[in-house]
Amino acid sequence: MEKIKTLVFILGGIVFFVWRMVQKMRETTRREQQERPAARPVPLPNTSFEDLLKQMQQQNQRGNPAVPAPTTPAGRRLPHEEAQKARTLEQPARKAQSQERRATNTSLEKKVAPARPNTGMDHSAQDNPLRRPRPTAPAPAARRVITDRLRTPADLREAFILSEILKRKFE
Repeated sequence: MEKIKTLVFILGGIVFFVWRMVQKMRETTRREQQERPAARPVPLPNTSFEDLLKQMQQQNQRGNPAVPAPTTPAGRRLPHEEAQKARTLEQPARKAQSQERRATNTSLEKKVAPARPNTGMDHSAQDNPLRRPRPTAPAPAARRVITDRLRTPADLREAFILSEILKRKFE
């Protein structure tokens, strides 16, 4: 029984809501009709297509009527203004230029100076002794081999490639 009372109460609320909407709609329609008088239908002329065509051709022969100059609400003429030309920063005359650099095929190996021709002088004489470098502590044999191998760019390239191959994927 309680469910039926709740259902009747909800249905009563819906009916009241719809009834109020209909009342508001009628009141709004009545107000609009008071504010705006009913539009009277304009009778259409009883002319044929040929008559209308002749009338248009006569108007075209006379020319278009001159349009009066625009005026302000007070009746003064509006000043004639022209819009300024749009400014642009584009330079369409310039040709598009690629920003890419050409690949160059240059060798990484050290260039050796060309050999000079022999002067014919004997340098083995004692009056011109050669300068000898100062003796330093000898480097370990293993270290010497690595430094000797890394002096040329080709060996350096091979070492780099080997390090990339042997390097762990994630360090």
